[in-house]
Amino acid sequence: MKISQLLFVYILILFPLTQLSAQKTIPQGYFSSPLDINLGLTGSFSEIRPNHFHSGTDFQVQQKVGLPVYAVADGFVSRIKVSPIGFGNALYIDHPNGYTSVYAHLENYNDTITTYLRANQYKVKSFEVDLFPAHKKDSIFVKRGQLIGYAGNSGSSGGAHLHFELRTTVTERIINPLLFGFDIADVYPPFIDFIKIYPENDQSYIGASAEPKRFMLRKAADGDYRLADQDTISAWGTFSIGAQAFDYNQSQTDRNGFYSMRMYHNYVEFFSMECDSFSFDESRYVNASIDYADNYNLGNRIVKSKKLPGNKLSFFKTDAANGIINVTDGMLHEILVSVVDLSGNMVNLRFWIQSQKPLEVVQAPSFPDLDSTVLFRYDKVNRFENTDLKLELPAGCLYDNLNFTYKKAPGNKATFSDIHYLHNAEVPLHNRMKVSIKATKLPPRLRSKALLVRVDRTGKRSPADGSYDNGWVTATTNLFDGYAIAVDTVAPVIKPWPENKKKNKTSLRFAVSDNLSGIESYRGELNGKWVLVEWDPKNRLMIYQFDFMTQPGTNTFTLFLEDEKGNKSRYSTSFVK
Repeated sequence: MKISQLLFVYILILFPLTQLSAQKTIPQGYFSSPLDINLGLTGSFSEIRPNHFHSGTDFQVQQKVGLPVYAVADGFVSRIKVSPIGFGNALYIDHPNGYTSVYAHLENYNDTITTYLRANQYKVKSFEVDLFPAHKKDSIFVKRGQLIGYAGNSGSSGGAHLHFELRTTVTERIINPLLFGFDIADVYPPFIDFIKIYPENDQSYIGASAEPKRFMLRKAADGDYRLADQDTISAWGTFSIGAQAFDYNQSQTDRNGFYSMRMYHNYVEFFSMECDSFSFDESRYVNASIDYADNYNLGNRIVKSKKLPGNKLSFFKTDAANGIINVTDGMLHEILVSVVDLSGNMVNLRFWIQSQKPLEVVQAPSFPDLDSTVLFRYDKVNRFENTDLKLELPAGCLYDNLNFTYKKAPGNKATFSDIHYLHNAEVPLHNRMKVSIKATKLPPRLRSKALLVRVDRTGKRSPADGSYDNGWVTATTNLFDGYAIAVDTVAPVIKPWPENKKKNKTSLRFAVSDNLSGIESYRGELNGKWVLVEWDPKNRLMIYQFDFMTQPGTNTFTLFLEDEKGNKSRYSTSFVK
């Protein structure tokens, strides 16, 4: 082995240690565990999720709702947010050291917090509240290790767990909680699933093909990875490299997001992604950092070395060539992909690219006929118009320049316009674009019920919201795809659960749904007065838990629903307590 190679390996071994030593400013041991069990992970910080990086650490709760959750340090409750989506039941505690701890997807809170919450929900007559009790008369102080609530599955959670965050109180910048010294055993290295190589122009080839190519991997005797079928790839031109990698924690079955990935070309680093912290404004740049089309079509999470011009993610780093390598010298090129976890476990993939120009090339497939194409600039406002469509993208909506394509197709019985195909859903948008479709076929009597619907490549409809105004139906959306005008004239549906007929029940439950536009508002009344109704959209469930409003004897409960287009439903029932 050459001296340069030995030095390079030595640097790789030291890399995790030097990175961790740089975190000495982060307090160690100040925060205790939020759970009275051995901590295990179901989701890691900065893990790649749909349209965002995961903003916290997900702790296991023994696969059950109701596990006690404790304050990690002295402080006071600065925020209580209850929402049917997102974090669900969430609690924020400010600490004297300048950090805020966040506990999300809770089932419920301790008695003190619940009393304060219920009083305010009844005061504003809303299940959804965002409260800031950080005033002298309302202050709720907590001590380290004090019970504050119970783990659950509220909001957009996909199963019982505790979502936990640590943020700087002033800036709200999110910090990786595991940097604060929480005791989580991790003896397993990450793993690299596969790689994908992307030609960056029409004069770049993998073998004889100008198409991207995926390469499966195998484990070598030294524990690192090699290409499954070959060690060397024949290629010519300029390329970016993508890799799908995960991390093991407590077992070699649970897949969590990796902590750090670095790529080297002939021992020179050309890409790195390592996340210790980020701001909420950065989170959606995840779509600029992955192979978005592959993610959309197959659900893969391939991180690409190429830095798109509109990618402003702070922890996405490349060399001066923006993460693109050149292999046009006829030489052998060594590529190294290194993935490291926070415990210093590391795994490497090493392969070689032989720079070789093909004698013959395979022509790329031609694109179907389109009605129109136009160049959209990532850093400019972009507009596209015809007699039936208006489209506007704000500056920064795209991550790269785009040859925007447009095609129109006839509508169907469920639409009141043609279907306008705006490029395709495989290209991500950072912000929302404005779409307006001329309502030529929309009867005046249905104007108040009109909205835009997204029509995907399978023909499936989903609401894109919007409304009628002066001859057009307009909505904002952050997805390219097909769009058309539709109407919603159908009221929401309310179905009582069979359990509602049981004696000695403690709640009433209702399955609710809406055919298109979605539920806009709801209201529960008991004996003619407002009562608290919980809304669980992922299970399409509304619940009235019997409370102080429930009187002995006969009670009449009524549930009112209204969708986005003003269609209303009402259901009433009586029960005896």
